[in-house]
Amino acid sequence: MNRNHLPGYEATRPWREIQGFLPEENRITPENRPEEAWWEWKGNWIHMDRYPAPLSAIRIILLHGVGGNGRLLSFMAVPLHRAGYEVIAPDLPGYGLNRMRDTRFTYDHWIGMIYDLIERERARDGRPVVLFGMSAGGMLAYQVACLHDGVIGLIATCVLDQRVMEVREGSAVTPFMGRIAIPLLGILYRLFPGMRFPMKMVARMRAIVNDDGLLRILLRDRTSSGASVPVSFLHTLMTTSPAIEPEGFTRRPFLLVHPEKDLWTPVHLSRLFFDRLACEKKLVLLENAGHFPIERPGIGQMEEAVLEFLSGLMKRRE
Repeated sequence: MNRNHLPGYEATRPWREIQGFLPEENRITPENRPEEAWWEWKGNWIHMDRYPAPLSAIRIILLHGVGGNGRLLSFMAVPLHRAGYEVIAPDLPGYGLNRMRDTRFTYDHWIGMIYDLIERERARDGRPVVLFGMSAGGMLAYQVACLHDGVIGLIATCVLDQRVMEVREGSAVTPFMGRIAIPLLGILYRLFPGMRFPMKMVARMRAIVNDDGLLRILLRDRTSSGASVPVSFLHTLMTTSPAIEPEGFTRRPFLLVHPEKDLWTPVHLSRLFFDRLACEKKLVLLENAGHFPIERPGIGQMEEAVLEFLSGLMKRRE
């Protein structure tokens, strides 16, 4: 497949509709529009939005969750880029505009792709990386930071350990589904690893946003909340252990900017993991913000907390 024939987000509609739900200062405009790039990774074509800033001392990689894609994280990429930081927002395997050869991809593909992306970017100019994960991207950021020394800081809107029953019950489409998920998926994984499920059938995707109009757009968008994934991904998402358990993680500071009105994954679910972390850490609650944290004043509080965190990382490197 020739990358010149691969479509970009200019050819898609949902992200444009979503812009109208964002505060004006968080929207994509002709002046701040990201550059679109394709990366051939292990036979798969990975799409990413790039917000270049050659003078930025660090590079921020934004990680979406199981109901998003890289373009949907523009609401945070835009203010970070405006503040002078270089930002990359890739589409993770199974989402966005990616073209996957590995149709039976697993959660290891998510971890491996981000690890290799950091390697690729650091080979270009050596700049260190901050990982900023939203939703399931929060745990992904942690998983990768356990493995890669090039990560100097972690930011997340939630951090969910799917190995914990309470977390599975809270994030699954129903508590009962959360209780039977691992044994059921284990059977299906052995028998039919390529079987696909829409994420909205297995996860409580209807709580991804607190606005009904925005929810309708997301649920019908097959590049984000309307995506289908193989059993191989679902099973490994719930059973993969990090290389370092939180009690032993001391290597990087962690900022948790958790939405106060998250109807999908309330803050107590994140604290089951976050409170065990041995590293320097801080929790900021985002007032009035839902799981997709675009409401005021929470979205402004997130920007303020993140910029303060990044400034602290910069000072340590001086």
